[in-house]
Amino acid sequence: MGSEDSYFRECINCGYQRGFHVYFKEIKDGKARLGLICPSCGQSYDIGWLTADIGEFEPKKEKVYEDH
Repeated sequence: MGSEDSYFRECINCGYQRGFHVYFKEIKDGKARLGLICPSCGQSYDIGWLTADIGEFEPKKEKVYEDH
């Protein structure tokens, strides 16, 4: 990446500065749109990324990680 300003970490809506959660939205043909959600205010951002083919779009619960 170029300069220090060439990353997106701060929410434009509320100013939260600690990064984002990720979402996947199924679109078509086994592909999904990848986006970001602010954990503070819930504003979502479509960043224009698409996933490669996804065989099955049914989330499965995995191990829960606990704070220590």
